[in-house]
Amino acid sequence: MNPMNDAVINLTNIHKQFDGRNVLHKLDLDVSRGSILGLMGRNGAGKSTLIKCMLGFLSPDAGRAAIFGEDSRDLSADVRQCIGYVPQTLKGFRWMKAGTFLEYSGSFYRKWNHGKVALLLRELELRPEALIGRMSEGELQKLSIIRALGHEPELLIFDEPVASLDPLARRHFLRRIIEINMDENRTMLFSSHIASDLERAAGDIAIMKNGRIAYRGDLGSLQERIRRIHIRSDRKLPDPLPIRNVIRSVVEDAKATVTVDSLGDEEIQKLGETLSARVSIESLNLEDIFLEVNQ
Repeated sequence: MNPMNDAVINLTNIHKQFDGRNVLHKLDLDVSRGSILGLMGRNGAGKSTLIKCMLGFLSPDAGRAAIFGEDSRDLSADVRQCIGYVPQTLKGFRWMKAGTFLEYSGSFYRKWNHGKVALLLRELELRPEALIGRMSEGELQKLSIIRALGHEPELLIFDEPVASLDPLARRHFLRRIIEINMDENRTMLFSSHIASDLERAAGDIAIMKNGRIAYRGDLGSLQERIRRIHIRSDRKLPDPLPIRNVIRSVVEDAKATVTVDSLGDEEIQKLGETLSARVSIESLNLEDIFLEVNQ
């Protein structure tokens, strides 16, 4: 596919309710060609619902989801040939052997790389003769990953793809998708609640909260925006503190810990003067940022 628009995925004002509860609310998201976007959110934050709307498995109540410029509810066969999807759980086909399942899956695609599939089976230590019905959750995830990569799609969408993998298999998989992105310029959306995996694999991070994308950017820019301030004084501090853009604040008499968004160093130092207090700034890793945003 060679659309004129550089955004491979485009979601505009997406809204989705279940039982009267907003799961997605006025959500906007673009994923540009050749990028790896890491999608973070608490369990129940709507990550899987977002992916299903993106792929056309669910219809949003409002808004538009598009892939390669086509409405996700009516994707052409050509666009579907360009998408690889790894769901949270591989369902069905319990009577098939792994190798037979992959050959069957490959029959639906115009392009199927048998050599790559055989290599991935070896690398992920999955036996072609293994019966799907007897596989562990980790083995089922490996099989689903191989199926998604077999036709060398331009767009790969992973919904918690490594949750059941052991640490060694997770590391190998993450290294593989980074290599694919660098060597073949594939576009990827990688949903996970494991911050260390996203730090390793994703160039761009989107954090979901309350059905929207609350924060978006590369890790460096997120660390510049979201920081933790420690305040220590010789007298009781006011509560609330005179600070803007507060994400979370804990004030205990003469000390306080405040997480802020986009507050400059100069403004933070002036805060110390205003409060007659000692102020220090703590940088946060992605897991810290995620926890602070979701407190």
